[in-house]
Amino acid sequence: MTQQQVQASQAQAAPGTDASALGALIASYDKGFPAAKIGWCVAVLLFAFGVFIFRVASQAHPDSAPDNVVYGLYAFGFAAMALAIGLGYLVWQLNAAQPAYYVFEHGIRTCDRDGEQTALYCDIEDVFSSNFVVLAFRISPRTPWIFLGNYPEQSAVLKELHRRHMMERFANLFQQTLHGHTVVFRYFTRWFWLTKKTLMNYPASEITLNKQQLTIGDKSITIDRIGDIQQSFWSQKATIMDKDGVVFHTMHGQAVLSFDVLLGVLRGLQHFHSTQPTPQ
Repeated sequence: MTQQQVQASQAQAAPGTDASALGALIASYDKGFPAAKIGWCVAVLLFAFGVFIFRVASQAHPDSAPDNVVYGLYAFGFAAMALAIGLGYLVWQLNAAQPAYYVFEHGIRTCDRDGEQTALYCDIEDVFSSNFVVLAFRISPRTPWIFLGNYPEQSAVLKELHRRHMMERFANLFQQTLHGHTVVFRYFTRWFWLTKKTLMNYPASEITLNKQQLTIGDKSITIDRIGDIQQSFWSQKATIMDKDGVVFHTMHGQAVLSFDVLLGVLRGLQHFHSTQPTPQ
């Protein structure tokens, strides 16, 4: 089975979403990338230049130009036109590879060469983000990653996507923990998380969290023992301290999938425990 067939079969495992559940359309980003217009212009100019050289060669007379010059002009014109066609095809392929996505009140719809996929924010388990900008997401480990790009003109849409996912996924998971369920987050243990290949192929470890306890790898701490969660904007790291001021764990924001949702649930559980009456 090819990789494309595997991804297609995985996509079928994604839960279906009623369009009415998405709510109103907030923002969208159509297919394309900034260099596409420049690429098309260069391809058109190159093709026009090739046609011009070809016409010059066809109008040259043997008595005014040597045969080798005429043949050279023909070759140069054909080469310019062939290069233009090749460049145009490359731009078309790159353009087709970019997803179009539509950010709604409660979910997102993406369209790419593999088809269309719709998901509610509360169902999206893994989000890979940087500086509050969503770069990629997957509904679950059983579904393929959807990469959204990171061009300047996409920033506002991707930040809105990040904000809405954080709010609705947090609300979903926080309620699950209050009802006694254990929720799962995933993270990369090595510094290979910066690459697209890592997201698709590198296995992720699990962080489990419930109303009473946080477990990262082979380390656990009860929620009421967490003293402070220090977050650095510059290093994008979060450090979990216990009530004695000892570091329990430090993690990088990009290494943890749905990082801000995890911090939100942790802080929500801290607040929940702080409001509970102390046993007599």
